[in-house]
Amino acid sequence: MGPPELRAAVRPGTEGHAIRSPADLDAWMTERGPAEAAEPFTHGVGHDDLPRPAPRRSEHVACAGGRDVLGAGGIAFGHIPS
Repeated sequence: MGPPELRAAVRPGTEGHAIRSPADLDAWMTERGPAEAAEPFTHGVGHDDLPRPAPRRSEHVACAGGRDVLGAGGIAFGHIPS
């Protein structure tokens, strides 16, 4: 769906990263580095119910790999002190 220029953003490696556990999120955030991790991310939730964050400037259609989603938007993460 969407205009051709957005559909063209769907390429290998542009899909959001499926988060299956807190450890998946920790590992993915560590790979981002401090500057990128401090920003909100593009994200989508696919029909597999898995959140899929992607770098902030990603198009939602690319984050979803061109597939239908249950929801999409922006999301930010942070650590809550214990």
